[in-house]
Amino acid sequence: MRRIFSSILVLATGAVLFPACKKGDVIQDPASLGRGSYVTLVKSTNTLLDVGNLAASTVSIDVREFGLEQEKLTIYVAPGTPTRDKSKWKKIKEIPNSNGGLYTVAVKGSEIATAIAPTLVAPGNTYTIYNSITTKDGAIFDFSNTSPTLAGNANYNAALAWGAIAVCPFTGIGTNVNYRVVQDDWVDWSPGDVIKLSDGPRANSVDMRNLWPNPAFGDPVNPFIVDVVQATGAATTPAGVTIANNYPGVFATIGSGATATNGYVFTCTGLVDIRFRMSYNGSDQGFLRVILQKQ
Repeated sequence: MRRIFSSILVLATGAVLFPACKKGDVIQDPASLGRGSYVTLVKSTNTLLDVGNLAASTVSIDVREFGLEQEKLTIYVAPGTPTRDKSKWKKIKEIPNSNGGLYTVAVKGSEIATAIAPTLVAPGNTYTIYNSITTKDGAIFDFSNTSPTLAGNANYNAALAWGAIAVCPFTGIGTNVNYRVVQDDWVDWSPGDVIKLSDGPRANSVDMRNLWPNPAFGDPVNPFIVDVVQATGAATTPAGVTIANNYPGVFATIGSGATATNGYVFTCTGLVDIRFRMSYNGSDQGFLRVILQKQ
């Protein structure tokens, strides 16, 4: 039961953007650094793509200019998590700076499919959208040329890269259906182990009592039920539900004062990918990820 941090959807961040170094530059000297430009996140409106209606499905965030005055944003997309390899990015469109530095970056599912190939837009697949800045003097700042150290600092609230995920409606699991463990951050199970999932007692729910606890490590206290939003497959659980004890003599609880669950149950592809906010013996473990694939 170790704590492992992970993330599907990532915001790239940065405060000062480093220009290319020249021979003789002293990086520690502020005089050797140029002034850069990026965009900060104002609002995240939607990050879900409905694969059944890509033309009408739009992912969208609002961002604001920061730093050097900007001419435009160029929007790119690539499958998977953020990459600094710009050769993998596919251009979608340009958005001029015509609203006082405030942009609404709205991308249709059909635009993503056209850019990267329709076959790559499927439930459970993730995509990173890149906001590349062109300043008034022609400089370009984006995820590919921003310092990796600065890009990992969330204090600056920058939005150089953001995530979208393709979803599909939840139609039910069935009874005692075999699912293979791909990842279990709670480490009750190893990759390749098989557990059984069933429909839960409520409409649009899944009974995951066979996941946690593994009978070798603990005893169930309450049924481990995950509720699922029928239209999208988004998973939720009640906060503060104790699911197991005797680890030994230790309580494992879902929900520790924050959103209890973050993930999806895609019955159309047989994928379960959820992060649970866990507490172990009163200690917050953060979000622990579980990935299961129907056999």
